Amino acid sequence: MNKWNWRYIVKVVGIIICAITFITLSIVIYYNLDTPLPIDAAMRDFCYKIRGEKYGFGYWFFRLITEFGNLYIIAIIIFIVILLTKCDYRAISISLGILLAVILNVGLKEIYMRERPFADLRWMSEDSTSFPSGHSTAVGFLYPFLMYLTYHSKRISKQLKITIYSACSLIIPLVMLSRLILGVHYLTDVLAGVSVGIMVSCLAMLFYKICERYEFMTEGLFSKISDSKNKKE
Repeated sequence: MNKWNWRYIVKVVGIIICAITFITLSIVIYYNLDTPLPIDAAMRDFCYKIRGEKYGFGYWFFRLITEFGNLYIIAIIIFIVILLTKCDYRAISISLGILLAVILNVGLKEIYMRERPFADLRWMSEDSTSFPSGHSTAVGFLYPFLMYLTYHSKRISKQLKITIYSACSLIIPLVMLSRLILGVHYLTDVLAGVSVGIMVSCLAMLFYKICERYEFMTEGLFSKISDSKNKKE
C-alpha cells in the first residue's frame, strides 16, 4: 500500500473517531438538556474554585487565550494563508473547512439549545447557546490544519516548524480550558466542539490531498490573475 493510501486511511480513521465521539456526547446531552451531567457540574465547580478573583491574572490570561478561538482571529489567520499561498488549493481547503465548521456549529447549537452555566458566574458575555462550543470547534479545525500545512511546506525551516507545532498544540487545550474557566461552557460542550472541529479538519486534509493528486488549483488564483495581466501588457 503506497504512502498516499496510508495517509488517506489515517484521515478517515480520524473522521470516524471524532464522529463517534461527537455522536456519543450528543446523544447523552440530548437526554440531559435540563440538568448538567455530573461530570459537567463537577468540572464547572472545580473551575470556579481554581480561577481566582475576577479581573485577576487568571481572568486576563484566559480572556486573551480564548480570543485565539474567536472568529475574527480565525479570519485574520485564514486571510494570511490565502495571501501566502496565492489562493491555491491550500487556501481553498482551509476556507471551505472553516465555512463547514461554522455551519455545523451554528446548526447544532440551534438543534440542542442548551443553556450555558450560571449567568452570574460567567466572566464574559455570550449570547448563543452552549452545545457544542464554537471556540472549541474553531480551534479543533484551524490549528491541526495549520500544522498540516506547515508539515507539507518546503519553505518553512525545521526550527520554525517546531515552533508552529508547539504553539498550535498548546492553543487547542488552552482555548478549551479558557471556556471552562470563563464559565461560559461545560466540559462536554468543549469536547463535542473540538471533535467536530477535528473531524472537519480531517475532511479538509482529504480535500487537500485530492486537489494535490489531481493538480486542482495548484497554481493559485492570484498567480493566474498576475500572469493574465502580464500577457496583456
